[in-house]
Amino acid sequence: MSRFSGDRKLYRNRAKGIVGGVCAGLADYFEVDRKLVRILFVVALFMTMQVALIAYIIAYFALDNDPNSLMGEDGRLKSRFDSSYERKSVLNSVQDRFETVEQRIRRLEAYVTSKRFQLRDEIDRL
Repeated sequence: MSRFSGDRKLYRNRAKGIVGGVCAGLADYFEVDRKLVRILFVVALFMTMQVALIAYIIAYFALDNDPNSLMGEDGRLKSRFDSSYERKSVLNSVQDRFETVEQRIRRLEAYVTSKRFQLRDEIDRL
């Protein structure tokens, strides 16, 4: 029986990765050194040019993040935002964006349901 079969899954390892974590994820999956995988990728990049780069980009979007690298030593989910102030400012920014979008949708809806829109639509049909 192969040592690669079973419940193991290929993930991107963002914690140990340099660019996107694809090479680090491959190294973890095949249980080899990350430097070796990175060197092989650079060699493949020079030999195949665009093929290796396209494969890396596809793997970046196709693979999920390693769930083990998302947790800290205390068992809590890691966050990019260290303080509650940063979290609140991000939340406020998102809320402001939603309010702006909501206002634009309300204006659009008011225009589309207005007599002016109906008149322009009738004129355009002529």
